[in-house]
This record gives sequence, structure tokens and C-alpha cells, in this order.
Amino acid sequence: MRTYHDQTRHGAADHSLLRAFRAMDPATRPPPFKRYVGRSPAPLPADVGHSAVPAAAVLSGTATAAEPELDDRLLARLLHLSAGVTRVTSSPSGTTWFRASMSAGNLHPVEVYVVCGEMAGVPAGVHHFAPLDFGLTPLREGDVRPSLAAAVADPDLARSPAGLVLTGIPWRTAWKYGERGLRHLYWDAGAMLANLLAVADAAGLPARVFTAFVDHQVSHLVGVEPPEEVPLAVVALGAPRGGAGAGAGAPGAEQLPPLRLPVEPPPAEPVEFPLLVEAQAAGDLHQAGAVAQWLEAARGPVGVDAPARVEPPQGAPHDPVETVVLRRGSTRMMRQEAVPAPVLTWGMAAASRHVPGDFAAPGRSLVEHGLSVHAVDDVEPGAYRWRGHGLELLRPGRLREQAAHLCLDQPLGGDSAYTAFHLTELDALLSTLGDRGYRAAQLESGIAAGRLALAAFTLGFGATGLTFYDDEVSRFFATTAACLLVTSVGVPAYRATPGGEPREPAVLRSFDQLMVRLSSRLRK
Repeated sequence: MRTYHDQTRHGAADHSLLRAFRAMDPATRPPPFKRYVGRSPAPLPADVGHSAVPAAAVLSGTATAAEPELDDRLLARLLHLSAGVTRVTSSPSGTTWFRASMSAGNLHPVEVYVVCGEMAGVPAGVHHFAPLDFGLTPLREGDVRPSLAAAVADPDLARSPAGLVLTGIPWRTAWKYGERGLRHLYWDAGAMLANLLAVADAAGLPARVFTAFVDHQVSHLVGVEPPEEVPLAVVALGAPRGGAGAGAGAPGAEQLPPLRLPVEPPPAEPVEFPLLVEAQAAGDLHQAGAVAQWLEAARGPVGVDAPARVEPPQGAPHDPVETVVLRRGSTRMMRQEAVPAPVLTWGMAAASRHVPGDFAAPGRSLVEHGLSVHAVDDVEPGAYRWRGHGLELLRPGRLREQAAHLCLDQPLGGDSAYTAFHLTELDALLSTLGDRGYRAAQLESGIAAGRLALAAFTLGFGATGLTFYDDEVSRFFATTAACLLVTSVGVPAYRATPGGEPREPAVLRSFDQLMVRLSSRLRK
């Protein structure tokens, strides 16, 4: 994995293992949605409802609500606000759909599968979520939660109402980003999980993220074929129910009949990226013993401190998290204006909270954060390190130009009120958690970025994810930590159109003009 990381660094001198290809070739563009031939999605309820819990409380980890029954309506809410289509725009070149969560290049390479027992409105089985149709395509009949539980080495999942499997289609993002697209799979899955966890918390539904599992078993269960589509994460929805022996003796996933369900093919054969394929495969866990061993290492003192709860900001709006999710959109242009201090202090505290998952012990995180602060009330401009609940000044100074350069010379890196660089101590991570740890850290950086974006929009501001010059970021913060992802937070230069409800995406009527303005800004 170290070879993969080094070869895919922006600004690195050696890219000898990367395959040359024509990026964003219209003739080879992959389809934005996965569709099964001869199988129609069963519609989900369009009236998904919402909670009454303020987004600020949810993102702070202080929301409390009684656990509801997971039914088709609540499941529909979770899916729409994490992976659903919320906006659309049309142009002479075609139709572009936008989803509820952030995605690099708006490519959305992550697919979602539901593995559930019998629930109100949804039969037991394995289902694929169809975002555009807003329905579930049935793939496998019967309750196979125990098989998924065996793959993640957690018997409780067999007694949880449902599990979600997030997979990635590498070509959908590599079409633009090449081998570096493997990073984007995990960033995008993390951003999706940030939404999902927030909406689940608001509803009172426990949710837990699994990054350790037997890869070939999960692939077999949902019917995907690596390297064309690979499993990224599993999520347990709801608290376990029933006796401790529920699901005992159930067949392992590999004993289930294979799913050979044809899908609509892409217009052209995908380009093969051997380094990407090798890097993904290097992190695979091949048996339950390897999962247990990895989980034991992850329960150690890996990473940095991360509290489970933080104080919500005083005077924060009371908008529910569902409203904030639909309000959020990638802020493509910002004004160089100041934001109130809580946009930074609470935003970073919320973003860096512990994630309910298997990849770090309670109160720990694999990700740390550096900040380039440009215009925040009561905070001196300069470079900072985020430490738990506060800021540690590394050096003062007005750093807009440097920050923009670090972000691959994208103006948003410097036009922001502040720019957050999500980092990890890569050598320590790989020595402790191996190649699988690389996946987990990238995923957690996406969760942090997604949470930070939601926090910014909660307080009425904007945010977007950015890429970066890897080594220059480390030098800027005088650290051995490697950058994983960047989030720019600030004052939007335009008013975004809120996202729409299921099957009724909001129509963006000025998107082309915005892109023209953005292109003009980038050429300056």
C-alpha cells in the first residue's frame, strides 16, 4: 500500500507505475447508475418524513431519541439522505444528477445494498438500492443476515434489523482520476456514511460501521465481482434483538448460491489500472481469523484522542438534520469574508468526534487535522493543529495563497475562511493495521469531511472537498503525517438550491452559468 500511496501523490517525481490513459473521455464514460437487466426496483415510500432533532445536537453527539422500528419509510429516509438523487440539471451534453452526499467530481462510485430480515414494507433478503428510481431491486430471497454477520465476525449483526453493504465501482471514479481514484472510493463512502450516521442518530437508530470483513464473502453475498466492484464497508442498523443464538448454524456466505444477475453494460470497456487493483486486493482479509486479528490490533492505542460528544454551539439554528442534508451542496465559489468562531471550533469538534466503528478503540480516531485559518472571528490567521477540543498555533501569518497552492492551485483552498487538512501518521498506521488500515483511514477522513460540511451548512455557511499536493501539505504543517483529504469552509459566493425529495429532485437552472464563472476564476 505504501507503493500505491507514493505513486499516486500529486506532485511526486515518480509516477512510473501509473497507467497512461485519456481522462474523462466521453466515449468511455461509465454510466452513473447501476441497473439490473430484467429486474425492476420495488418502489420505496416517497414520503420519508424527518426528525425534530436539531442538526447541531446530532452532529455534537448529544441527540437523544427512543429507538424506532426500522420499516420501509425510515429505511427510505436513510437511503435518500445518504445516497439518493436530490438535484438535477440538463444541458446540451446531457443530464447530470447530484446526490445527497459529497463525491469527488460528482461521479458517485458507491453503491448500496440492503441485507435485512422481514420488515414492514420490505421482504427479507438482499436488495440493491436504485437511487434514480428510488426503489430496492431484489437480488436474493430469505434472511441472510447471519451470513453477513459471520463475514464481519460480529454475531450481533445477525440480530440487527438490517445491514447495509457499501461497494465501490473503481472505473466510475478512475475514469477521471486514474489510480488515485481508489482513494476517492473511500472518501466518497465516508461522506455518504457521515450523512447516514447523522440521519440515523436523529431518528434514534443505532448504527455501527464495519471496515473489517472477509472480502470475498461479502462480495459473494451481494453478487459483485472484484475488481469491477469491491466491498468498502458494512453498516449495522438498529440494536440487536432476539436471543444470543439467533442465526446460529446459518450457512456462510460462500455456501449461498452465486448471484449471476446481468447488469446494463458500460458504453465501452473500462480501462484497467493494475496498481489500483493490486492496492485494493492487498488489503483483503481472506478468513475469519484474519478479521479477528485485525480487530484486536484496531482496539489498541492507535491514532489520536476523539471524544464521543462535544458541546453544541450556543444560538445554533434549530433546523433538523434532514433539512441541512438537503441544503448541503459542494460550495464551488467563496467570498473572502470572515465567519464566526464556532464555524471553526464547533465545526472541527463535530468533525473529529469518534466514529461508531470497528477501526479504532472508543475515544480514538485514525485521523488528525491541520488548519490554514484565513478569516475567523477571534482567531489569529495562521497554520494550526487541531487538538481534541482546541487549536494549537504552529505559526501565524496570512496564508491564503499558500493554502490555495496546497489544494492543487484551486482558489477555494485560499478563498475559504479556513481550510482543514485531514491527515494520518501513515507509517504508524501501516505498521499497526497494515494495508487494511489504509482503507479505514481514508474512509474515516471522508466521514470527517462530510461531518464538517454538514456542520458548516448547519450554521449557514458552505464547504467543499478538495484534493492537494501530498508532500507539500506535510511540509506546510511540519509533520510526518500524510494528507488524506481537504475540506474548505467559508462564505458561499452564491445561493445554492436546496435538494429535493425522492423522485422529485430540485432542478438547477443556473448550473451552467456557475460553471462558466468557476472556469473563469480558475483561469485567473
